Amino acid sequence: MAITEAQITAFNKYLNVTNGREKLCRLVQYFARFYAFYLLRQGASKETIQRWVNLKSHLAIGRKFFRLLKPVELAQSSVKSLTLVDPVLRATQFVKFTSNFFYFTSEAFSLLDTINFYKLSDAKKVSDFGLKCWFVSLSASIISSLYQLKQLRIRAEALKADKSLADVEQKKLLKEEQATNYQLIQDIVDICIPIGGLKWLNLDEGQIGIAGIITSAMAMNTQWKKTNPV
Repeated sequence: MAITEAQITAFNKYLNVTNGREKLCRLVQYFARFYAFYLLRQGASKETIQRWVNLKSHLAIGRKFFRLLKPVELAQSSVKSLTLVDPVLRATQFVKFTSNFFYFTSEAFSLLDTINFYKLSDAKKVSDFGLKCWFVSLSASIISSLYQLKQLRIRAEALKADKSLADVEQKKLLKEEQATNYQLIQDIVDICIPIGGLKWLNLDEGQIGIAGIITSAMAMNTQWKKTNPV
């Protein structure tokens, strides 16, 4: 099937966004992580395996440069979350953004150590701290999504009881529910990565790689819809 000019334009619009490029790199990174493990299990040569390990490592470093100033954005989001009226959403969103702030901050320090700009006394301790912060952030996001789904069901029941409400409200509610379910699934799969990285569960590189591939594809789909709305 021939690629149309409209498809090329849509792809360029996606790549013009920093988050779009970063998520594409993430997909390739986690595929390389999975494939290196697969090759190891298949008994491939060290040179072939190392090629994919190097790809994974260099993409991981590149993505850290993409997200170097991410803590600034997250600090702002954390402060804004305190203005939410709902106490549950206020607490979960604050924990989510604040934990992410510390995660990306620790990632920035790890990057400085990796490129030998500033050597950390214990790089693994900093890395593990970041993974713990990521775990807390994802846990808060999961709790928030579950709470939002409960609230959406309550609103749905109210819509059924009040026949005077327009169909547009029902469609809006359904759209919110689908988006929340999508985020919940993404977070549940994503949380396997810090859990595996911290060795809290015995997840191998292949399983972590697959989790990363799935959530990267989901994040890319979300970003694609933002840059190319129907």
